[in-house]
Amino acid sequence: MKQTRILGMIIGGLILALILFAGVSFSGQWVSTSGSKGEVQRPVAASLTPVTFTRVSEIDGDGRAALQLSGVAQPSSVVALLDRGERVMQVRTTAQGVWSARLDVTGPGMAIEAILFDGLTDRAQTADDDGNVTPDLALDAMTSIRGVQTIFRIQRPNEGGVEESALIMISAPGAPTRLIQSPFNGLPSNGPLAIGAIDYDDKGGVIFSGVSEVEGRIRLYVANAAIGETRVGPDGRWTYIASSVMPLGEYEVRAELMGAAGNPVVSVPFERLTPLPSSASDDGSLSVNFSSYRWQIRRSLVGGGTQSTVIFAPE
Repeated sequence: MKQTRILGMIIGGLILALILFAGVSFSGQWVSTSGSKGEVQRPVAASLTPVTFTRVSEIDGDGRAALQLSGVAQPSSVVALLDRGERVMQVRTTAQGVWSARLDVTGPGMAIEAILFDGLTDRAQTADDDGNVTPDLALDAMTSIRGVQTIFRIQRPNEGGVEESALIMISAPGAPTRLIQSPFNGLPSNGPLAIGAIDYDDKGGVIFSGVSEVEGRIRLYVANAAIGETRVGPDGRWTYIASSVMPLGEYEVRAELMGAAGNPVVSVPFERLTPLPSSASDDGSLSVNFSSYRWQIRRSLVGGGTQSTVIFAPE
């Protein structure tokens, strides 16, 4: 009799648990209490595929320069492309999440960011020249997700009638800048070792990156002081990230390939600029310091602070 009673209690408890679970599942809401009040929280949505630029190139479009872009994002969604915060185009991704676009070059400085829109409902629609219909979306829509990658296309003003290639690079927070096209047509190198862009912030944090044709370890020096080492990856690329290691001012930065014949060294003339005043560092502006051996691109961040990228000539 006692065993029967215990078995009945277990079965009853299981049935009650199933009823409670079903009630929570069908309601689609979770309630968490704090003091005497309850706060309704929606379940976290399934992760979305963020906007990623997979290919960027500059083409001649009917006598004028244009950027040909392609990438991936959440399938069957809309990607809006912005230049310094102003929407210039929006495209729909395919069922496989692929998208492409062509943007005319509108000036010497462009900063192209992507925003993903998901969970679209019936909205006003616009048809392009090819008949493709795309909803007109407000940039502050609840379904929008800002991208983390930005394409920069920068060209120095034409001096002395010499036409110079534009700088095209892809930047993302916490990741090394990807150089797509350099106005210097090459990287500083010595034998198998080359150093690419250097990214830094107002606090002296830095991201070094480069390539090597042979395996080994890369040792980094700042103002003649060794600050650390990193290994060359299987794809031949190397990256080193450090915080608060770059003093203000101008000095030499070196990368040394350890273990290779002769330990080849590449050095570049680096300068960490003085941070902008707080009143002038939160408007999203873009500025470039040009020289014959170094370009320094500084962009202010909404909310304060700046990020800078430095690229160097081969010599």
